[in-house]
Amino acid sequence: MFRFAPSLCVFLLTVACLTPACTSKKNDEMKFPEKTPEQVVGQFFELLANRGRLNNQEAFTMVSTQYIELDQNNFRKWTENLNPDSKITVAETILPTAPNKHGAWVATVNLNVSTPSMFGDSFKTTSKINVILDAQNDEWKIDFLGDTIDDADYQKMPAEAGLDLAESPDKQ
Repeated sequence: MFRFAPSLCVFLLTVACLTPACTSKKNDEMKFPEKTPEQVVGQFFELLANRGRLNNQEAFTMVSTQYIELDQNNFRKWTENLNPDSKITVAETILPTAPNKHGAWVATVNLNVSTPSMFGDSFKTTSKINVILDAQNDEWKIDFLGDTIDDADYQKMPAEAGLDLAESPDKQ
């Protein structure tokens, strides 16, 4: 009768230790940096809007190099044409609940962009930018080249965009 007591104690101890590990959630375990994705995106565009070599260099340090090494001269050429009068505001941030298929934690920041027009009113559009968690440095980095955006999103086309102009209801 007492021969099974040590085995039973080991079994119960094992079950007691493993039960919390099996029932915990992934998002509860993942701790994101104090600086939020929307704060990173806001600072990134603010640096670019303020122009200047030092601001551009600082913005460049906020870009992720997880998927590709970006050349700083190309980055400067691509970003120097950003209209500094554009107003970029965060509409929504979607935090990841699990890593993507490549093992990266990617948050999506949806943006409202208002760009002044020479015809009067501002041109308003929406956009999104992904930020990648750099766990080693405990910070979010900008996915500047869109390496984490699913190609299927680009292939989706609204039905209205595919209409032939000859068949347009306005022409009938």
